[in-house]
Amino acid sequence: MHSSDHAHRATTLRIAVFAGMAELVGGRIVEVPWPGGTVADARRLVAEHHPAAATMLARSAFAVGSRYVGDGEPLAADDDVAIIPPVSGG
Repeated sequence: MHSSDHAHRATTLRIAVFAGMAELVGGRIVEVPWPGGTVADARRLVAEHHPAAATMLARSAFAVGSRYVGDGEPLAADDDVAIIPPVSGG
């Protein structure tokens, strides 16, 4: 085993998605490579990996645990992250 193997192992951020967003990304969980960063970074990475979801993603809220978070909020790979798409009224 090389000592550099652990240092360069990619970390993955798992994000729960709901409703129309799940249809656009093809499932209830989105996984993106995660070097660390903020909600804005996660939003950008999800849009890059799932271009069909980019428009809805721009209008969606992010939550960590049970609280909504802004784009400047730092995220850790083990955070319980969810994307909450806009709710259409009627």
